[in-house]
Amino acid sequence: ARRARTAARETRAEPAASDVPRSTMDLARASTLEQVGPSALEGALALATIRDLKTQSCVNMLLALAAVIYLSVNIVCMVINSYDIDDPEEAATTPQTFHRLEFWGTFCFNVVDVFAIIFSPKRLSQITAAPLLLKLVIFVNVGGSFTSALLVTVNLEKFEIPSHEIEYFNELTVSIFDLVLLASLIRGMGGTKLRDQKGNQVIPSLLLVGCALVIALVQLSIYNFMGWEKSEDGYEANGEHLAHYFEFSFQIISAGITFWFTMDNKFVADGKLQQVMESIGNGTFASDDTSDCDEDQSEF
Repeated sequence: ARRARTAARETRAEPAASDVPRSTMDLARASTLEQVGPSALEGALALATIRDLKTQSCVNMLLALAAVIYLSVNIVCMVINSYDIDDPEEAATTPQTFHRLEFWGTFCFNVVDVFAIIFSPKRLSQITAAPLLLKLVIFVNVGGSFTSALLVTVNLEKFEIPSHEIEYFNELTVSIFDLVLLASLIRGMGGTKLRDQKGNQVIPSLLLVGCALVIALVQLSIYNFMGWEKSEDGYEANGEHLAHYFEFSFQIISAGITFWFTMDNKFVADGKLQQVMESIGNGTFASDDTSDCDEDQSEF
């Protein structure tokens, strides 16, 4: 009797999920997707777009604050440089502290520049017509600034000269990067892709690169061609003091350009967010602009 009751219970038990035919499960999934419809998918896309634009707005605000902090760091370095850091009685701080503040600040700022490009709501074709050049500039900026900062941290006396040579050479690519950002801001972001512009844009681009080359050469010349003085720790450049003033002045301008670029990114993201919200309220939200943006980001 017990066996009979057990067999009856097993007969009345529902089949396990593994016993359900695969075709039935596929049919259930298909009917669910049909019930979702294009309107629900469009709503999900709208929510994703809103989340991305809010993230871009918040991150660019933080990057703008970081640019302001770097500007202040260079002002402090300029004040410290006005004292004789080699004289313990007159120096405002030790040479190690001064150079670490200088080099690590530059490295952190180069990372900020990279994030400013990554989180920009603008299309890459609106910023530069040469993505490969931009990749090379970012590689040299971050790699060079980190190498020089690490050398200074390990041993300032032994690696001060090569660290400064790397840093001042790195000014070339930094100035190219900043001038690319400045050019994109000056053009006003009219929506025209740079690769579609005519030859009349070639000459201004060459002038920008020429200005960057002049800045780097002047700074290198000040440091290398004003003579060298032998000391107990090795050779010291006579033009280092003056080159620091030139360097900090240029970095203050660079921080201002990045601040302008990131704040402009924030305003663009806020404007797009407002448009998306209005289009959702009017029921006219479409994914055309978003797909175009994804195409341009894939180029980078």
